[in-house]
Amino acid sequence: PLEGEYGSWEGPNKPSTEWRFHLDIMQSRPEVGAVVHTHASFSTILAIARKPIPSCHYMVAAFGGDDVRVAGYARYGTKALSEHVLEALKGRSACLMANHGMLVVGSTLKKAMWRAVELETIAKQYYHALLIGGPVLLSADQIAETMESFASYGLQEA
Repeated sequence: PLEGEYGSWEGPNKPSTEWRFHLDIMQSRPEVGAVVHTHASFSTILAIARKPIPSCHYMVAAFGGDDVRVAGYARYGTKALSEHVLEALKGRSACLMANHGMLVVGSTLKKAMWRAVELETIAKQYYHALLIGGPVLLSADQIAETMESFASYGLQEA
């Protein structure tokens, strides 16, 4: 639970070995309602190479900045890994985890899952762009403009 003794749980099964970063994120970021962590192929390839995803596509702005950072390496399940992830997520809703995989957050599970799919899509596109000489990056101003426009992006309620 988010309240109570750190790391305690209720239920028939023990939590995942990755419980710590899930809990730490949700305790430190009240706007986060869901955390999705995967070992999706292209995100993991970039994480293994410790390559952040730069502003190669305007959708990078959907993660809160002009790149998707790579969190430092620590063994799975450790407090050190959780601390690295929290640092990489400052001002962001996604990060790659060095030699591990990817992590995204959202206000809802639906939003976090959308971000996970979007991150894996961009990771695949960036990986392939690297194979043909590398992408042409968008400027900080272009990413900032995109971030501002996201207020009216996508499905909007009437």
